[in-house]
Amino acid sequence: MTVRTGRRGEAAAVFLILIGSLLAACAGRSGTTDPAGPLPVWPPPPDAPRIAWVRAVHAPADLGIRRNGVVRFFEYLVRGRRVDGMARPYAVTSLAGGGLAVADPDARVVHLFDPGRVTYRRLAEAEGGPLVSPVGVAADGQGRIYVADSVRAAVFRFAADGKWLNTFGGGGALLRPTGLAFDRERGILYVVDTLAHRVVGFDDAGRRVFEAGRRGSGEGEFNYPVSVALDRQGNLYVGDTMNFRVQVLDGTGRFLRAFGQAGRASGRFDKTKGIALDRDGHVYVVEGLHDVIQVFDPDGTLLTVIGGTGSGPGEFDLPAGIDIDDDGRIVVADTANRRIQILRYLGDTGSAGSGS
Repeated sequence: MTVRTGRRGEAAAVFLILIGSLLAACAGRSGTTDPAGPLPVWPPPPDAPRIAWVRAVHAPADLGIRRNGVVRFFEYLVRGRRVDGMARPYAVTSLAGGGLAVADPDARVVHLFDPGRVTYRRLAEAEGGPLVSPVGVAADGQGRIYVADSVRAAVFRFAADGKWLNTFGGGGALLRPTGLAFDRERGILYVVDTLAHRVVGFDDAGRRVFEAGRRGSGEGEFNYPVSVALDRQGNLYVGDTMNFRVQVLDGTGRFLRAFGQAGRASGRFDKTKGIALDRDGHVYVVEGLHDVIQVFDPDGTLLTVIGGTGSGPGEFDLPAGIDIDDDGRIVVADTANRRIQILRYLGDTGSAGSGS
């Protein structure tokens, strides 16, 4: 016996089949599986390891965060692609409770991963308009998140729940904000203004309380800087990209020292990106063109090199931002691989464990 469903019935059947197929596709993990064999460590044996690979993250599921399948399906219908995966992760920062914020300029969002609460959200709008090119991100000790939008030429501050609070450097005060660092001890947000070849600092009220740099190659001068990090004394480490060096300034902007020179050999710089320091003062500099992270002592002596070109564990493709939290978790924006990678600073003792 043949049952006539009619056009509406056929359309409904097709729709249900599509839903089932797309939900099944969305349900699978998008990240890498655990690698076979021992995890990468640096420096490699026979030296004692100081840094260990932990995991790669492409999407919330890789951190145990499962989003509602129906919601993801309708987001797919509206946007034509999955929106919880990362398109071009560029900058990262750690949040309270093991969370992560990842600036993704191609997706025009900041991804917020909270494994502790098993939640995932996105920051997509600020001050009545969409984010256009979020390329820098930082957090303070009160749960607030700061996002540098290089096209809108401003830094936006959000509450922990994702609500936009206020704007720093609008109205032409910044030309192209990129790298961010927040000094929790002094309550100052440091902003790299790449096109202005300087670093500026804002207090909690949005007043400019610090400025250092102008274009040049001398001490305290910059040539398209892109990143900034702080040590425990409040000194600024600035990735002075087109001068092929890292400059160190004190909290007043006074030049302290610099290290680095142009070149492709280990210990030299070609295209510096992110910069971060671990709890023992080692300086991690992302070398974007050569897909490595170079680790120096505070005076600029090369200690080890992490990575190399590829898509496997501990390999990178155009890496950019880097962040190291107080517990030694190292997070790297592995941009062209569309993921972040998590490493662990072991120090003199300890083990990588399974933490995220």
